Amino acid sequence: MTNNNKLVRLDVDKLAGIDLDDYAPYPDEIILSGKSQHQTYHFEHGELLVAAYQAAPVKLLLKDYPQDEFMYLLSGKIVISDENGPSEEFYPGQALVLKKGFCGTFEMQGNVRKIAIMNGECYSPLNE
Repeated sequence: MTNNNKLVRLDVDKLAGIDLDDYAPYPDEIILSGKSQHQTYHFEHGELLVAAYQAAPVKLLLKDYPQDEFMYLLSGKIVISDENGPSEEFYPGQALVLKKGFCGTFEMQGNVRKIAIMNGECYSPLNE
């Protein structure tokens, strides 16, 4: 990673899911199906958190999501169902923003790999 406070280069190996760090499991109470098996790598954590993230298939029940999160899907499929609406599907090459306060299901199918960007000062992982 190159970081001169003005430029952060995103390592292509990390974006490819190589040598990511194991990530603490999600709480059992939010796992509807699948396994809490995932890895991440934080490129920058300060005002802005940029991360490479990958996960095995899992379906989560999210209540009052703690932050706004931009996601760009690199592999796998994400299915999101708002508590009051229909499901939406996202595929590699597509992006979305999951808004703070979201309530519903978040399902990762296949080997999901994504780039995630959020406010680093407000970052609060679901597993804490």
